[in-house]
Amino acid sequence: IMDEGLPPAIPFLPDLIVQHEGGTLITGMDGEVLWLDQAMMPKTEVSIPHPMRIRQAVISEGQLLATWLDRELLLACMGAMPVGTAENGKQRSELRTSIGTRTSHYPAGTTWAHALDAEPMAMGGRGDVLVFDLYRRGIYSIGTNAQEHWRMPPAEWGYPKKRPRNEETIALHVHNETYTLTSRGGRIQRRSLDTGHLIEEHLIDGVEAPIEHHFNHEGEDLMCSSTGTVSWLQNGEMVQQVQLSGPVQGAVWDVEFNGWRIAGWREEVVISPHHVDRRATRELPIHIHPVSGGAFVLFNDGTWASSPFENVVQDEN
Repeated sequence: IMDEGLPPAIPFLPDLIVQHEGGTLITGMDGEVLWLDQAMMPKTEVSIPHPMRIRQAVISEGQLLATWLDRELLLACMGAMPVGTAENGKQRSELRTSIGTRTSHYPAGTTWAHALDAEPMAMGGRGDVLVFDLYRRGIYSIGTNAQEHWRMPPAEWGYPKKRPRNEETIALHVHNETYTLTSRGGRIQRRSLDTGHLIEEHLIDGVEAPIEHHFNHEGEDLMCSSTGTVSWLQNGEMVQQVQLSGPVQGAVWDVEFNGWRIAGWREEVVISPHHVDRRATRELPIHIHPVSGGAFVLFNDGTWASSPFENVVQDEN
């Protein structure tokens, strides 16, 4: 892969990266939004629709559905905007001075927006359905038009010992008829997408808690412990378990070799069923973007590099 083919550097500290049919959304630590096309070139200027970090983002049916959180100002909201929206909202100082008044400020360019009275922990979506978990408030399902389908009380977990952080939701994945909640202590609940109700709960076998991330692609699950252990399960069975140099920053499934590309702690890692490839990096990678024959690595300073791991599995085909 030639370096001159790299995407342009991101002009802010990148945070969330969301792939969708039309390209990629990159958000920043201070609420920046940048839309890239399928060739990873900017489609819009950088905008700041709301002066706080986007906590979760789902792109579905041409809409960005997102939550915004400012822990210092104790403000949180969620809203929807059409893909490609690049409007600028209020300054943070305006939000600060409006606290305690009747004025609420919402992200610019949203088709709908609501204040949240608790911290959004996790969110998942598919088609017209969005499910999200508010800390100690409950689990909610809405349509992309914000119409409520159902609400459930906070999940109750079957941990033998009460350790409050064990019960925190770290991931929510929406499947065809069900959704799953993953808790930090390593237990998963499978629930009905139609009603919200619990179907079953289980402990993930062989995975070291606390879990910091749970990435999912169809039947493939990648559990990342805060110590840097990554466990790849395929329909619940362990495929690979690897101890990395520290906590994982991001991971994506690569359909070209049926494995995971992982942005680790100052390392890039590729895991396929019979191989693990690792290389040290100077900067902290936060996202890997698979492209035909290889991948681009995005670092936390906004720069890109080409992955040296091209076709990992030539000997497995």
